[in-house]
Amino acid sequence: MSGDVEQFLQQWAAQADDEDLERGPTLADLGGLQTVLREADEVAAGPQLPYLLTAFARSLAEVPEDGRRRLTDATLQGLRSPHAAWTLAEAVDVLCTWPSLLDLLGRQTTRVLADHAEDALASTAAAALAQPALAGLLRLCLAGAANPHRLLTLLTEITGQEDAEALDRLPILIGIAHDHFPDAGLVSVLSTLHNHPDLPTALRADAGYELAVVELRHALDAPNHADIETRLRQALLRFSELDRTQEARLDARAYATALEAVLAFTPAPDAHLHGSLAAAADRLEQTVQHLSAWRSGMHQLEWLSARGLTQSAWARLVEDLRTAQRQLAQPSWYSPAAALNDLLEVYLASRAVHTRMGTSAEPGHGLEVLLSPTVEASFLRHDGLLHHLEQALTQDPAFTGHPDAQALFEAVQQRRSQPDTAGQDVMPGKALASHPAVSALFGSGAALPSEQWDPALLDRLENLLQQTQRGYTPTGNAQVDAKVEELLQVLRRSPAWTAPDSTSFTLLLEYFLRFVHDRFDAQADLYGERTAYLGPARPKGDGSPGVWPEKAVQDDLHQHLSGLLTPGSVQRELIDVASGRTDVTYTPQPGHRFVLEVKRRTKAYSHEGVERDYLAQAANYTATGPPFGMLLVGDHSNHQGGYSDFDDRIWITSYARSTTEVPRLVVVAVLPIGRPTPSALRKQATPR
Repeated sequence: MSGDVEQFLQQWAAQADDEDLERGPTLADLGGLQTVLREADEVAAGPQLPYLLTAFARSLAEVPEDGRRRLTDATLQGLRSPHAAWTLAEAVDVLCTWPSLLDLLGRQTTRVLADHAEDALASTAAAALAQPALAGLLRLCLAGAANPHRLLTLLTEITGQEDAEALDRLPILIGIAHDHFPDAGLVSVLSTLHNHPDLPTALRADAGYELAVVELRHALDAPNHADIETRLRQALLRFSELDRTQEARLDARAYATALEAVLAFTPAPDAHLHGSLAAAADRLEQTVQHLSAWRSGMHQLEWLSARGLTQSAWARLVEDLRTAQRQLAQPSWYSPAAALNDLLEVYLASRAVHTRMGTSAEPGHGLEVLLSPTVEASFLRHDGLLHHLEQALTQDPAFTGHPDAQALFEAVQQRRSQPDTAGQDVMPGKALASHPAVSALFGSGAALPSEQWDPALLDRLENLLQQTQRGYTPTGNAQVDAKVEELLQVLRRSPAWTAPDSTSFTLLLEYFLRFVHDRFDAQADLYGERTAYLGPARPKGDGSPGVWPEKAVQDDLHQHLSGLLTPGSVQRELIDVASGRTDVTYTPQPGHRFVLEVKRRTKAYSHEGVERDYLAQAANYTATGPPFGMLLVGDHSNHQGGYSDFDDRIWITSYARSTTEVPRLVVVAVLPIGRPTPSALRKQATPR
């Protein structure tokens, strides 16, 4: 574009200071009303549309009725046919900054944006227009300037088959829309995008992040302690999986670490899940620093700032929990008022974590339900702390009218009056201090005469209990043991990881990994015909290259597990499971079934390819059992250049077919079969 308006705009920009540049030009800065009216259509059709809108808005009171009409027509035409997607995005920013101009344009702005979004998603317009159009429509709805009905219709009708460019960055818009308009259809769309195998990885990861946020919100809205903890563990599993599988998802890592800290504050029997609160708080502090550094050089959209405030609220809560944990560990306080104030901050911080945008949890709801019992338990356990609280309520004006302090005292008194708390929470004998597993077994309230116990017996009992907590017997092979522990760290985050399923699956996992590790090393003649599939396949009758059948891998795995697990608990070709037939099934007891799916793959192996082709089937076998399964893939591709190592070919992945089911965790192992001897391997040419 060239003309008088552009020249005046350049002159204004050259002379304007930072404040003027921030506010934008007026009509006078663009050469006056008549100059602008003369070139309005041309300016609105080009990249200067946002400047025209700003000048119009700033000078609106000075423009006569006919001038308003002409400029309105020009700007609406510019919005209908924007120069580029970024032009539309900046134009929407101006409209949202100037409500008076938005009122003048009326509902036509909403219709224009909705039409752009619909056309872009239907591939009848530029795909890049979808995101700014939907973002603009969402902002108008949040400001009360538009009815959300059409926005929700557009978002809930997304199928994942649209142009990937049109879907780019839409998951976050869908998540924000769900924050304010909790339509179940929005969550279904996020699930569809997350599980769509043909969409870009980053887009699927964004959808997974929003699903985790939805799960977290459900946890904060849950009605009782058990539901809150279960939902938090499901959210933790989703955030952790995203952090583990995606690069630089510091936002997911921050949430995962915050949830680990919150769960570490609550008493639970699973010591593996609830680690050190102090360590989690340190990791969160480091993650927040990295996240701030990462975002420091990026433009931050002001209308998305609420999400940053929510993350800050979680960070503050974790820091308050760390302080409270130190205070609660003391039998009495040197400065009671300061310590009590630190504890009461936990209640305030827990309510600052919003359940819905613009709202906070009421007293006695949300995270407070989860955190309160731990605080109350310390006052039950230490009479000195309870005395401090009583004194503060009766003598200190800062606490006499404090509702949280009064509620805490009443809760402690109610628990003290319950008969099942009598005699509990007494510290165990000093001799058990070096035997934490034994101490945990008998409970903190057990008055054990441990000084009279045989130290050797205590040591043996401690070792057995720690082995039971670990869930498996170390093999002595550092690589296998490290892989078992790596996979268990993920499995333990599942809310379904409870006995007896956790015990049975851990045993199966141990034997499964031993099998895979052994077959990685084994020669084809290790067990004769049984392991022949590890070597080159026999030629067919016509002399053409042969291929090992899937059954060869399946038979070997079945024989291996049958000799180690309870007789009769391992079966092959079990029918009527998820409308199909399983390959290998382990049933340690009725109603507790684990399926090992076996596949043979002749195409080149990759994590993404294996999951795309086989994960849905492996996960479906868990529909009527625990949400844990295994997938063994015999990699029968070309191994002339060798194959990647044991660690690279074993991983765990999650898969959820709906937004409400517990994510399925499937252990995947890719075993190279039909492989040549090491002496026949040759370095492959590097592609140029």
